[in-house]
Amino acid sequence: MKLKADYHIHSTYSKNNHGKSTIEDIVKTSVELGLKEIAITDHGPRHFLYGIKKNKIIEAKNKVIEMREKFPQIKILFGVEANILNLNGDIDLNADLLKTCDIILCGYHSGVLFSSFNDLWNFYFMNFIGKFNKNIKEKQIEKNTNAIVGALNKYNIYILTHPGDKIPVNIDKIAYAAEKNNTILEISNHHKHLNSEEIKISAKYNVRFAINSDSHIKDSIGGCEKALIAANDAELDLSRIINLA
Repeated sequence: MKLKADYHIHSTYSKNNHGKSTIEDIVKTSVELGLKEIAITDHGPRHFLYGIKKNKIIEAKNKVIEMREKFPQIKILFGVEANILNLNGDIDLNADLLKTCDIILCGYHSGVLFSSFNDLWNFYFMNFIGKFNKNIKEKQIEKNTNAIVGALNKYNIYILTHPGDKIPVNIDKIAYAAEKNNTILEISNHHKHLNSEEIKISAKYNVRFAINSDSHIKDSIGGCEKALIAANDAELDLSRIINLA
């Protein structure tokens, strides 16, 4: 099995050298690999370490349009991996930026300019303290989960990226919300989530999955080996993974 599409690829538009390959190099590599479809999805602008600068979004979109003309044999989508900013599930894309994107991915990331000090306190400090206190951890799981569910309910998110990574969540509730909102759950080849146990829980619901490379350099585009192991360990029906060939 291999990927026919990879919907989670970072380019040099993710700042501070987080993405190491240009959009053109990404497209060239994807064509060489025989991929039919890709999405350029750099971090949203509120990620203060790696986010795409707002004034670069149109430039990046235009580069994708240019590549569509140059490489008509592959479908190229322009998107963003949006960041969750607060406990209510707001993300760092306004209405104009949402219209610019062909595809919206969303995930929780810690290096974000959160909406308020309370959100920073909960997402960063309280989740850290929860590692050492069971009661606090259980409360944080509920808060974290509600924030992600809130994002799924508010926005047309195509893929929820690496759920369960970076902060603990209730995968059962997230999978239920994904089913309700027709959001695809990512089995990341770059991160350890969804892991096999989380896939088993999610598979109880009528949700689809995507294996993505979460590539930060062209050499890892189309990678699926680790994610496939997790899916097979969970005995997931592979026909539920939308981008396997």
